[in-house]
Amino acid sequence: MDYSKLVDLKTSGRLPSPKGVALAVMQLTQQDDVTNHEIARVIKSDPALAARIIKAANAANLLGRRPVASVPDALVVLGLPTVRQLVLGFSLLSSYRDGQCRDFDYQGFWSHSLVTAIATQAISLRTMAASPEETFVNGLLSRVGCLALATLYPDAYSQVLKKLNGDPVQKLAALEQQVFAMDHNELTAALLADWGIPKVLVEPAYHHENPAAANFADGSRSSILVHSLHLASHLADICLAPEKVRRAMLPGLFRMGTRIGVEANEMTALGDQIVKEWQEWGRILDVETREVPAFDDLASHGAPGPEAAGTHQASVTAVPCKLRLLVVENDPALRRVLENTMGEAGHTVFTASDGKEGLELALGLRPQLIITEWAMPEMDGINFCKVLRQTKAGRRVYVLILSDSDDDQKLIEAFEAGADDYIVKPFDPMVLGARLRAGQRVIQLQDEIELDRQDIRRIATELAVSNQRLQQVALTDPLTGVSNRRFAMERLDQEWAAANRSGHPLSCLVIDVDHFKQVNDTYGHDIGDEVLKLTAETLKRSSRVQDTVSRVGGEEFLVICPDTDATAAHQCADRLRKAVAAAAMVAGGFTIQVTISIGVATRDKTMADPDALTKLADRAVYQAKRAGRNRTVAGKASGTE
Repeated sequence: MDYSKLVDLKTSGRLPSPKGVALAVMQLTQQDDVTNHEIARVIKSDPALAARIIKAANAANLLGRRPVASVPDALVVLGLPTVRQLVLGFSLLSSYRDGQCRDFDYQGFWSHSLVTAIATQAISLRTMAASPEETFVNGLLSRVGCLALATLYPDAYSQVLKKLNGDPVQKLAALEQQVFAMDHNELTAALLADWGIPKVLVEPAYHHENPAAANFADGSRSSILVHSLHLASHLADICLAPEKVRRAMLPGLFRMGTRIGVEANEMTALGDQIVKEWQEWGRILDVETREVPAFDDLASHGAPGPEAAGTHQASVTAVPCKLRLLVVENDPALRRVLENTMGEAGHTVFTASDGKEGLELALGLRPQLIITEWAMPEMDGINFCKVLRQTKAGRRVYVLILSDSDDDQKLIEAFEAGADDYIVKPFDPMVLGARLRAGQRVIQLQDEIELDRQDIRRIATELAVSNQRLQQVALTDPLTGVSNRRFAMERLDQEWAAANRSGHPLSCLVIDVDHFKQVNDTYGHDIGDEVLKLTAETLKRSSRVQDTVSRVGGEEFLVICPDTDATAAHQCADRLRKAVAAAAMVAGGFTIQVTISIGVATRDKTMADPDALTKLADRAVYQAKRAGRNRTVAGKASGTE
């Protein structure tokens, strides 16, 4: 979309845009020296927005940490760029719940958008193609162009919506182009880019209704993101569809899942999780939701029950537990017989009339067992087997081939093509039942192996989380909750190396609490510990997002300031010093006035290593204390004036 066209639309003042507290937050996050405390204060002025940000942080809190209960903690978990995007999305949802476009379903739009957001986030946790929090926002705003057109041109867009017939997704964009010389996908991409959404997320939003048109390389990050958003949108369609058509939409969902490595059984569990999250978010955001049956029930709904178990065919084909079967048979009569027989035995049965359709269903539905005819037009059973076995999903499926011939050469050909079993027509139902029971035993062994693998993966994940917790404990000061000396030294080494590569400035602050021994002597060590905790909280709250606050000694703290020159470092130090002096330190019923002395050091070419930087800051803080305390002193490297 021509950016000048977007400028003209923005000039009209009617484009959807953030308002009120959300606008203030977005403006604040664009300032380089803004602190988390300042942003949290603005967010907390809107209790509803604060609750939504905390909810989003807890949804992203996957590392076993304690639940997020405050806005400042949520900012730490999410990071400012993500908070900015979330605030944008929540603001648009709150401000544009209705409008003047009579035929635009505002409630349905936001309900669909919310499912898409939650689904995109859940999928990104599996693909790891992008930050889950960012993909949530991208899903929420993936069709914001529709809302924008309804807002800009309510009467004309209402007429466009009335003309839709058949497939609205494909026709809507074409009709929009005819009337407005732009479509909702173009406007969505332009708005997302203008709002600062990363390009890697804007392109999938533009193409997600028709991923094939994107021409992204298979397996690339962009391809995974666009197919993830396409899948999420289709899942939202299922959630909002009439009950009678939901089941027919599932094969498409399963096929889309295979494009990004989500198997059918994973997809059903994922769908249930997304519906639950949708209903929780719906209560928080006051967005309409619906009751959706369990996806596993949707997949099996309509298969006849085992009421005919007393008949001859049902009894001979029944196996110990329910299977997910695919029958690929071009003879309609035999296909119905097999479908009814397997259904009566309690299995979930899908059917296809030829090899091509069967292959598409097999890759989408992930059946456990396939019964396929040998002789079929276009793609016969042998070629069907060969192609199926070349796919990752098709290697574990048990395949039984039906044939009119009992020739040994044909038997050999079937097994070489990848078949697991072979049966000659017309077959005895007893024999078919025995073959299925043999297949069931193989499938059970495969399932047991897969369960063992899942247990191993689960144990590995739990170990990784435990290791991460231990690592966090090892790098955290137990009293104040900020990072400890070990973490500070490792982080300083990293920032030193980064500064060497980039040539960017690096500064650090050494902070000493004034007269702390006197606090301990006067009030006791318990009160002294509380003072240290409160001081650490004040330093962390008042520092910039990119700064790292650590406790490195008894009453000594180190603040690492990347990309910060001497002037900016001195300003940061003074802000921290004033914040501590102004804070009301209430501990054990006492109000204690606390001040700090700060030494500032900035890296220069005379310094050989990070140790030289901290030593310079140490000397500077000593000078600050000698000069009367509660002051900031900038250290000067040897050889400088």
